Amino acid sequence: MGKAFASELAALSDTLAWALTCDVAGLQKFVADVADRPLVAIGSGGSATACHLASLLHRTRHRRPAHFTTPLDVLSIPAGLHRAGVFLASASGKNKDVLAAFDACIADEAPAVAAITLRAENPLKDAASPFARARVFAADAPAGKDGFLATNSLVATCALIARAYGFEVALPKTRRRPLIEALFENRHMVQILHGGWGSPVATDLESKLNESALAAAQLADYRNFGHGRHLWLANRSAETVVVALVTPGTAAIADSTLRLFPKSIPVVRLDTTLDGPSGTIDLLVQAFHLVARIGETRAQDPGRPHVPEFGRKLYRLTPPRVRPTIGAPIERKLWASPEGVADVKAFQQGLKQFLARARTTAIGALALDYDGTLCTKDGRFEGLREDVVTECSRLLKAGIHLGIATGRGKSVREELQKALDRKLWARVHIGYYNGTDIGALGDNNLPARDEPNDAVLKRAQALLSADGWLAAAAKVDPRPRQITVEPRGATRTDALAAHVMARLAPLDGEGVRVVVSSHSLDVLGLTRGKGSLVSWLREQIGDGRDVLCIGDRGAWPGNDYSLLAEPMSLSVDEVSSLNDACWNLAPRGISGPDATLLYLRAVKARGGIGTFSWKESSVL
Repeated sequence: MGKAFASELAALSDTLAWALTCDVAGLQKFVADVADRPLVAIGSGGSATACHLASLLHRTRHRRPAHFTTPLDVLSIPAGLHRAGVFLASASGKNKDVLAAFDACIADEAPAVAAITLRAENPLKDAASPFARARVFAADAPAGKDGFLATNSLVATCALIARAYGFEVALPKTRRRPLIEALFENRHMVQILHGGWGSPVATDLESKLNESALAAAQLADYRNFGHGRHLWLANRSAETVVVALVTPGTAAIADSTLRLFPKSIPVVRLDTTLDGPSGTIDLLVQAFHLVARIGETRAQDPGRPHVPEFGRKLYRLTPPRVRPTIGAPIERKLWASPEGVADVKAFQQGLKQFLARARTTAIGALALDYDGTLCTKDGRFEGLREDVVTECSRLLKAGIHLGIATGRGKSVREELQKALDRKLWARVHIGYYNGTDIGALGDNNLPARDEPNDAVLKRAQALLSADGWLAAAAKVDPRPRQITVEPRGATRTDALAAHVMARLAPLDGEGVRVVVSSHSLDVLGLTRGKGSLVSWLREQIGDGRDVLCIGDRGAWPGNDYSLLAEPMSLSVDEVSSLNDACWNLAPRGISGPDATLLYLRAVKARGGIGTFSWKESSVL
């Protein structure tokens, strides 16, 4: 089984060179999407090392909490993944544990999931394909499948995720380690000391030594070692070798620690002069060579061990699966509710009443958000999907009015005019700039592009224009009844919104407010927002019929929070804690245009009257 370990080490340079040329645009989008969230990185065996590195990258780049863990951990105890970004690593993309972990991510509706796999086609890629929230890097690495221990796949994964987080990766320098045969001849315990960017390498070295049965290994960072773990060395020094992993950031504490060791304690020191993830990869390659040298001492090839039959059976065991006990719409409401206040039975009753009301309400119009609802965030300038256009056209032909509530301007009108038959335009209405400028799809004079004419917005524009940091961090675009602030580069939307609100503090009490979309934020004045479009539509359809509202950001400060506070409202993503509105009925993991499509298909219309029907048993 496996490959000769020496041959795998010989391929490392080519593997790393390949990883430095791969397209990581999809991974970079994931990194941007989770910039304001904690990260959970999930992997087994050698992949845990890459996940450890991913957690450090996230903490360093985004200053957000991050941790790495195993699939069983997230399958055994609720992990709160609905509030986190999730990174998965699996070279093959097919082991049962990572597939079960991915299912848990979908069941818990992690808002963004990314995985790195090193096979162009694999089960994890297939499992992720139905879900817009998931991105899978899948490519055939030049070295092919690893042997028993993760080597080339691990170096490639580390380089790819480091590049995704915007770090340059330097090629490690090849160095031959000092002779260590005598140190390991009669010692089968290794104490690994680490810290900083060397910590993922400690995770890997512990894994490789134990998995290959070359030595038992213990881990401790340099300071935690001082809290009692030194006693092992004092009593078992004849059995133990210390491996010290040293980076530029830990050199001082490593020197201070090792200086205190008795000379009788053998130490193998692995140093790197490279900082950041480049230092991790440099030490990782050195650790691989150390494992090879220990294997030579034991006359064992770490890449081709004898694996007993019970070990094969252990690997093939099926992990537990996440089986939600309540329906997805109810769980989403619980997530949106304050701790200790949420009432499952009250939400269940509220959902039953909502569905009953929906079945008996005559629908004359639909008010739909655009970005994130009719199109994805990434595809917002690519026009509408054909299947979405088909459903919108069907409803329009049946006499149903469509209102589009958007924070954007004429680009939405132009996209809709391209997508829809001109004969249907008369029943299409656009609420530009969050519903502050409303008109028919065929009116090419809208929206107005003047400077703010709202007094409070004029003052807001003056405050924002005088902010030097904001000018560098975002594009500020004033409109008659709205000021759009769009982040530049990696600026987080949440940080931007907090800064804008702080800058607008002098206007407190004057009616200025900020709403946030998937890609920008909008400053609004005293004019009513997207609710204005709902009122417009009610005037168009007359008495006896109502408006079904659909959006993606139903939780404040999302820019659909007022739209989805309407009695007949559905979310395709975030919900509020209201139990009589803003319900997300979509299957777990389905969001955005995919969920919108399900809602549109659930509206049966004829003669200008529609009804919405959803199977109650599928959501309770």
